[in-house]
Amino acid sequence: MNISSQLLQLASWMAGEFSNREQSLDQPVWFVNLVWWQRPIPFNVLGSIAIFAEQANALILDRPYRQRILQFVKNDGKIQIKYWGFKDPVTWTGAGRDQDRLNQITINDIEPLSGCLLDVTFDNGRYKAEMPKDAKCCFQYLNESRQVILGFEVSADEFWSGDRGINADTGSAIWGAIVDLYKFSKTQDFGNEILNK
Repeated sequence: MNISSQLLQLASWMAGEFSNREQSLDQPVWFVNLVWWQRPIPFNVLGSIAIFAEQANALILDRPYRQRILQFVKNDGKIQIKYWGFKDPVTWTGAGRDQDRLNQITINDIEPLSGCLLDVTFDNGRYKAEMPKDAKCCFQYLNESRQVILGFEVSADEFWSGDRGINADTGSAIWGAIVDLYKFSKTQDFGNEILNK
């Protein structure tokens, strides 16, 4: 499988609505019940395949957060994921469930997130995305700089998120996948929207 077909497969596996309901019922102390949307945006925004992502607590679906764009790029024979943030995230709240709104995103609405780049590998039927060593991913939230460690694994019908916020001084995780990866099952497939963009 060449890199272009791998990239397309990775993006189609990632495109969907996901839920970790089962995990949250099994381990409610460590895992909040989340719904996670990952949906393709128009190809012409970045000149490559890209996906809008956001998540929400399953109990308050009308208040999704962490809006971002994941851009799929080919670099020196490998796949990388580059993260972009929204200049005004609130404007795009809930767009994961609204394809018409996603079609209105332009390059002027987003900005690259410094240091937020993942290298992708494939093994045992899963794609795995990890930050390069010494990479430092930071973004602004409520006028403060926050540091995060990003990473995920994905198969045809499951998605595992390792995203976690860390204390920049101590390096310890303070939110997100603290004890283990969040394990999501795909409940709705948006893979067919990739080629329609």
